[in-house]
Amino acid sequence: MGALTTDIVDLGLFAKRAWLRRQGWGDGVLKGAVRRGEIVRVRKGWYSVPWAPPSAVEAVRIGGRLTGLSALRSYGIWTPQTRKLHVAVPVAARGLRRPGDMRARLNVGDSTIRVTWTEEPNPRRGPFVWRTSLIDTLVHILGNHDRVTAIVCLDAALHSADGRKFGITEEDLDVIFAKAPRRTQSWRSEVDGRAEAGGETEFRLKCLHAGIPFVPQPVIVGVGRLDGQIGPSTFVEVDGEEWHNDPLAFEVDRERVLAVIARNGRTLRFSYKLMRHNWELCERAMRSSLRDDYQLARVTEFPAFPGRMRPRRTSAEPSESARRA
Repeated sequence: MGALTTDIVDLGLFAKRAWLRRQGWGDGVLKGAVRRGEIVRVRKGWYSVPWAPPSAVEAVRIGGRLTGLSALRSYGIWTPQTRKLHVAVPVAARGLRRPGDMRARLNVGDSTIRVTWTEEPNPRRGPFVWRTSLIDTLVHILGNHDRVTAIVCLDAALHSADGRKFGITEEDLDVIFAKAPRRTQSWRSEVDGRAEAGGETEFRLKCLHAGIPFVPQPVIVGVGRLDGQIGPSTFVEVDGEEWHNDPLAFEVDRERVLAVIARNGRTLRFSYKLMRHNWELCERAMRSSLRDDYQLARVTEFPAFPGRMRPRRTSAEPSESARRA
């Protein structure tokens, strides 16, 4: 990596022409580097490197920064699917451009872009020149998405902090909710960072809403870790679409299911699609299993059902996850 690209990276992966000139890079050098493909011109007065994340390039070209679900994904944290590019733009911004064409004005009605106008100006350099901080990203999600989407994202960020580069702590949660809208404050008690995927969090919230206790990620001696426990000897596994394409995971999961059965227990398997489109069937199956479970509880080899999470008391059905965001 050359000195010019090093300077651009050090300035935050995107650099304004004025800052590069202060570093001693004249206009002729910049034009030559663009011509050779060593750097790229993102929009008027802004340069980056060829390996910059495409979504980051699009956000800066528009005239803002990644935020919300788009920014969360850029931190390497599990994020609900979205068809939109989420961008924060200063209220004083002028000359917004299309993400794929710096010469064309942005159509603010474009259904593939979600623009949020903010009083905070874009930083000219530093680590947050192309995306909002992780804390501000999660505050944005709390303020702009439904309860399930927000809790899924907070769960994922809390879980991601365990041995990874980016994530949040319990103390960060206090900061996030202090900045979040009042209507979201009751959601704080529902955040739990044990789930390994957003679908597991969504399933947990649906169970608690239905009055079914749910313990995330129980560890069973001789079996291993399962997605959830809903009764003394009843467990659940929640599978995303990617699970079907992993033969090794398939065999490991089948072995764990049999290990539970060998101890007089039961594992119910649910897919994301089934959970979202036929929850009534999922709930009936769990309630039927739980009736049998409590009758057999005295002869099971499992320890006492630990850590019951208190069901959420509400008459409203929880909102769908941000797959539609």
